[in-house]
Amino acid sequence: MSLFALLGQKLTEFKYQYYGLNIIQEVSEERFHQIISQYVGRGWELSGEYNEIESGISLWSCKLRKGTSTLQCEWDEAIKGNFIGPERIIFGLGKEYGFTANRAPQ
Repeated sequence: MSLFALLGQKLTEFKYQYYGLNIIQEVSEERFHQIISQYVGRGWELSGEYNEIESGISLWSCKLRKGTSTLQCEWDEAIKGNFIGPERIIFGLGKEYGFTANRAPQ
C-alpha cells in the first residue's frame, strides 16, 4: 500500500472515530431499498435523492432522520449500498438484518 493510500485510510479512520461513526458496507440492492422502506415505515424522515431500484441511477445518497439521529444511506452500483451513522444505530441495524458493522470503511 502506498504512503498516500495509507495516509488516506488513517485519516478516514480518524474521522469516523472523531465523529463516532460506524458503517455497514456492501448491502445488496434489494436489501438496501427494503431497509430504507422499513425505516420510513417506522417513522424515519427521508431527505436527499432517494431513488428506487427501477430508476437506473448508479450513484446517489440520502439521509434518514428521526429525532436527533441521522443515518446516511449511499448507493454506488460498483460497491453496492452503505449505511453510515452513530454506533448505536448502525450496530442495531447490523444485528437486526444480519450485517457486520465496522468502526471504519474496510
